Amino acid sequence: MLAHLDDLASMSRIDTTGMIDQLASFPYQLEDSLVDGHRRDVEAATVVVGGLGGSAMGGDVIAEYMALRSSAPTMVVRDTMLPNWVDESTLILIISYSGNTRETVSLYEAARERGGPMVIITSGGRIGQLAEDDGEEVVLVPSGLQPRAALGYLLGSAASVIESARLSPMASEIRSSLPRLKILLEDLRPQAEASRNIAKRIANRLVNTMPFVYAPASIHSAARRWQTQINENSKMLCLSGEIPEIDHNQIVGWIDGVRDDRNCPVILRPSSEEGMNARALYATIDLMVDSGLDPVIVDLEGDTPLANALHGIMIGDFVSYYLAMMREVDPLPVPAITELKKRLA
Repeated sequence: MLAHLDDLASMSRIDTTGMIDQLASFPYQLEDSLVDGHRRDVEAATVVVGGLGGSAMGGDVIAEYMALRSSAPTMVVRDTMLPNWVDESTLILIISYSGNTRETVSLYEAARERGGPMVIITSGGRIGQLAEDDGEEVVLVPSGLQPRAALGYLLGSAASVIESARLSPMASEIRSSLPRLKILLEDLRPQAEASRNIAKRIANRLVNTMPFVYAPASIHSAARRWQTQINENSKMLCLSGEIPEIDHNQIVGWIDGVRDDRNCPVILRPSSEEGMNARALYATIDLMVDSGLDPVIVDLEGDTPLANALHGIMIGDFVSYYLAMMREVDPLPVPAITELKKRLA
């Protein structure tokens, strides 16, 4: 099966739209969007990032980072309504790559009523036009990508807004991670043989399974990203969870429940984790192994949780791509989502 992933011509016939090029541009998207913009005159006590699907994924990374590095509580809203506590002291980031997501348009309209500072990150669409007409600040990102493949642009732009508002140095920390991400990219590309390509080897382990991807809370965004990318690119059912939370519920199903060899635990193990959560992470792995499970362990490089999360996101994107190649499905189209949008319309 691994040999199939070294057959570039075969993969090109499956990936008819060139999804691999969109995924491989992640570190360069970050680099392009981490601009030294103007200082925003924002007095924000809290932050809300609103969006859905791939557009909301950057919000998860931001919320994790802000919890560790900022005094401003930050929340991701995947809904049409804002929490009741949002007011004029809340910085609201509305992220919609297409600009046409119905739920996010409704969220934008709700945000306008709260009176606080707002920045819209989009490639255009209805939200872009509404924001321009309303005089709201718009950060435009390049169009023509799948929303889930535009994470670098969306995350980098949002981090730049956060830093320009003097809420955290997130953009600077992402910038410092770029050299390592570019090196990693070369080991993940299809041209890198399976013997040195960790994403190909992991995909070979997961191709006939239902993965459950776990990570500590400090980098759970990476586990969620694995889940959604495997769902959409690989057309596979995949779920995710947090450690130590799963040690109080899901671990019972793994250890004491009826075994199904198709279920496969995947543990993202960040180098930066320490203290009680690190002990929980290693204890969870040990218990699974001692109980006869064979978890896939993915060691993530980096000096900080943010660097670990970016590392994990990149690996997961390529794992989802190689799973699609092994299953011989085009990673780009998502007919179920297209049909659901038709019914909602």
